[in-house]
Formats: sequence, C-alpha cells, structure tokens
Amino acid sequence: MSSSTDINKKTNVSSTSSSSTSNNSSNDSNIIGEIQLERSLLKVPFECINKSFRISQKSIEKEMNNVITQITEINKKRLTISKDDAINTVDKLLTRVQQLKRKMEDVKLEEEQQIKKLKSRLSHLNIATNCQNQKDHREMFNNTRINRILIDYFLREGYYDSAIEFSNQLKIKDFVDIEIFLSSKKVVEGLNKFDCTEALNWCNENKSKLKKINSTLEFNLRIQEFIELVRLGKMMQAIAYAKVHISPNSSTNMKEIQRVAATLVFKKDTTCDRYKKLFDSKKWSELICQFKNDNFQLHSLSTKSMLDISLQSGLSVLKTSSCGDESTYNVNCPLCDPSFRALATSLPVSLQSHSSLVCRITGEIMNEDNYPMVLPNGNVFSKRAIIDMYKKQDKIIDPRSGNEYKLEELKRAYIS
Repeated sequence: MSSSTDINKKTNVSSTSSSSTSNNSSNDSNIIGEIQLERSLLKVPFECINKSFRISQKSIEKEMNNVITQITEINKKRLTISKDDAINTVDKLLTRVQQLKRKMEDVKLEEEQQIKKLKSRLSHLNIATNCQNQKDHREMFNNTRINRILIDYFLREGYYDSAIEFSNQLKIKDFVDIEIFLSSKKVVEGLNKFDCTEALNWCNENKSKLKKINSTLEFNLRIQEFIELVRLGKMMQAIAYAKVHISPNSSTNMKEIQRVAATLVFKKDTTCDRYKKLFDSKKWSELICQFKNDNFQLHSLSTKSMLDISLQSGLSVLKTSSCGDESTYNVNCPLCDPSFRALATSLPVSLQSHSSLVCRITGEIMNEDNYPMVLPNGNVFSKRAIIDMYKKQDKIIDPRSGNEYKLEELKRAYIS
C-alpha cells in the first residue's frame, strides 16, 4: 500500500511539475514575442543620446578649431598687434567659449533626461520579463503598455494636447516620445502651409543620417520649391534656383530633373498628365508622408502605430476566406465590423488547423451543451438560439430565408 501511495505521489508531482514547466515555457514565449514588439521603446532614447553626442562633438570641434586658429593668428602678430586688439580678440574668444559651455550644459541636461527615460523603460520591461507570474505586476505592465500605445496613436494623428494631458495624468511621460513628435510638428505645419523652410532646416540638421538611409526628401523638397516658382511665373528665379539646388543631383536623378525642367514650357495650366501631376496640391501631402516616415526611421520608430500593429496581429489570427461575406455575418466576430474589416484588408487569410461551428444568430460556439439544430431547408443554428426564438414567438423562423417551421421539424446534428 505504501509503495503504491508513493508511486501515486511521485506521479502527481511529476505531472504537476511538467504542467507548470509547460505553462512557464508558454508564458516565456509570449513574453519574448511581446518584448520584440517593444524594440523602439529602448531604441528611441538611445538614438536621441547618440544624436545629442554627435551634435555636441561637432560643436566642440568647430569652436575649438576656431579658438586655436584665432590664438595662432595672435601669436603670429604678437610683435605688431596692439594691446587693445589682443584684449578684444581674447574677450571674443572667451565669450564664444562661454556660449559653448552653456550649450554643452543644455546638451548634458538633455542627455540626462534621455538616460532617465532609458532606465525607466528598462525597469518597465523588467517587470514583464521577471514578474510575469505575479498577477499584480503583470496587470500593471499591461495597463501601462495599453496607455503607451494610445498616446503614441494620439501623437501620430496630431492630437498633441490630448497626448500630453493623458501622459501627465497617468505619470508615464518617461514611456512616451512626445518631444520627437512636437519637434516634427513645426515641419508638418510648414508643409501644410506650402512652405518648405522648416523641412529643409530639418534635412540640414540630419543630413548624415538621411544619407545613410538613402532618403530623397531634400531632393523632393527642392523640386517642390522649383515647381512653386514656376507656378508663380518666376521663370528666371526658378532657373537660378535649379542651378544651385537641383543640378547637383543630376548624376542620380537626371530623368526626374528633365521632367521637372519641362514645366518651364508646359506651365501650371497644362493638360498633359505627365506634367499636370507635378502641379497637383497632393504633392504636399506626399511630402508630409515622406517626412514622417523618414523621421520615424531616424528615431527607430515603426512607420505604423503600435495600435495598428497590435490590432492587425489579433485580426490576422481571426481572418478567414469567408470574411466580408454578408451571409456568414457573426455578431461576435470583430472582422464582421466594417472598421476592423478595413484594417484587415491587407492581411493574409489565417491557417485554421481546427474549425468550430458558430451560430449565426448568437455568435456562440456549438458543442455538446449547445448542439447544432438543422432546419428542414438545411440551415443550421444552435440549440440556445432555437429555444430562445421559440419562447419569444412560439414558432421557428429562419432568419436567412424567412421560412417558418415547427419545433418538431428540426433535427439535432451530431459533430464527429
């Protein structure tokens, strides 16, 4: 008896252990999948620190080279330069160095803020990886994550005030990148007003990074400024502008330059589609879209919002070949809603290795407790739907065909 009991105990312990191990491995795989979606959460502050370092390094090199050059010049003229001129030169150099110092202090403060953000985000992800079995910590992580996703969506859609207020109330400013979107706001507003000035300044500030990603934004902005000069009839100014800003790109964009140059002849009222498109106001919307994508890429942000990505991830599992067919409408299926269906348009049909019967009336799964009932015309509905219908109207009406039947005429279907 005792040996039998020991064997049973060992078996129970073994099964419990294997069950917990499988659950833990399942949780670990889910967490790994979630963390992979959070790449930009850590990458963004890192890129901001990197950018800040590069700017400060260039500023220091530029100013110190200037200081050294000025000191060298003074040394060369030490026998001829007057005392007052030497003092003035030194005073100017001291002023420039002090300005550089203040600038570096601002850079240091910005870097400290980004490091603080990075630490907060690492702590946030640490909760997900090390405390996933603790319900309170898991719920806290999920709630914070949902709020972050919503704020990110607000910022991308231009609801800046709502995003700022929301982040302040929830005290999660360290988890969202409001500054990046606010800095890009000026550029977007400028392009909406048909002005490329802010966008060109942004391109100049990020020239090296844009070159690395092979961006054509600056070239397209220059083309647009040329087109606007042609639109205003300022042909000589347009030609002069093209010589300075567009011709340097002739080795890589000659065909596009030739096409744009032809607008000097065809002008804004042309009916030729090839050149008429260049004067279309939609070009400004395309520039805004390109700027946003380049800005996201420079800061390691995804081009789509995390809200879209998360929703599409879930919808991709639900999408079947019958989605969009009104005859298969299910009240509980998200993809039967027009808004979700539009979001899932580009998604592939999911591979369903196991299928289940779903009642078209209630949206519930049909099983042994809620078995399927077959009408004489062959349509199938769940037992609960049929009983509820019979209780309300003392008869069975097929919602698809409108035919009426008696309860006795229905038959139970067996799932094999």
